[in-house]
Amino acid sequence: MRNPFVLLLLLCITTLATAQNRSDKFCYGTLERDAIYEIVEVKHYIFTGTDTTGLNVKVTKIQIVEPRRELVKKKVKNCDAPDPKDCYIEVIQDIPPVTMNMYTLSGPEVTPEHDVRIERVERVKEPAGHVSIPVVCPKNRSKVFIKRLQEALIAQGYPVIVNGIYDQATQLSITDFQRSNKMAYGDLSLEVVSLLGVK
Repeated sequence: MRNPFVLLLLLCITTLATAQNRSDKFCYGTLERDAIYEIVEVKHYIFTGTDTTGLNVKVTKIQIVEPRRELVKKKVKNCDAPDPKDCYIEVIQDIPPVTMNMYTLSGPEVTPEHDVRIERVERVKEPAGHVSIPVVCPKNRSKVFIKRLQEALIAQGYPVIVNGIYDQATQLSITDFQRSNKMAYGDLSLEVVSLLGVK
C-alpha cells in the first residue's frame, strides 16, 4: 500500500498542473482607454427681469448654438482662373458652438420672471486610463488566425495585406478599429476579435 502522504503530494501536483494548463488559455494585457463622453441635458432658469436685488442669481456661460459641421465655400489662394467662380471650392468645416453669459437662478421658485432653457452638454462618462482585459495569448496568434483577422479587417475597409503576420499595418488597423468603436487599445483584445467575428 502506498504512503498516504505520497498520494496527497501527487494529487496536489496534478491539481497545480491542471490549473496551470487552464491559466495558459487566458492572457491579460494592460490596454489604454480613451475617455468616453455622453451628452446630457442641463436645465437652466434664465432670469428675464430687470432688478436682481435680493435674488440669488449667478452668471452662467450657456451654449445657445450647438457645434456643427457645415459645407462652406472657400477661396483658393493664388487662383488665376478666368472665371472667379472657379476659384472657390466646397469644404466641410467645423463650426464652434456659440455661448453667451446669462443670469441664471437656482430654481424656478425664486421668481416667476424666468425662462427655462435646456442645454445639451458633453460630459465625461468614463475617464481615460489603463484597463487590464483578456487578450489573445501570443502562442495562439497562429498564421492562420492572423490571416482570418486580416481578412476581417479588409472587410471593414482597412488597407492590410493577408500575409499571416501581425505586422505594423495590422496592428495600426486594429488600434484604429478599437478606438473607432470606443474600445481599449494597445493589444489584440478578445473583445475586438469577437466584434470582428474572427474564430
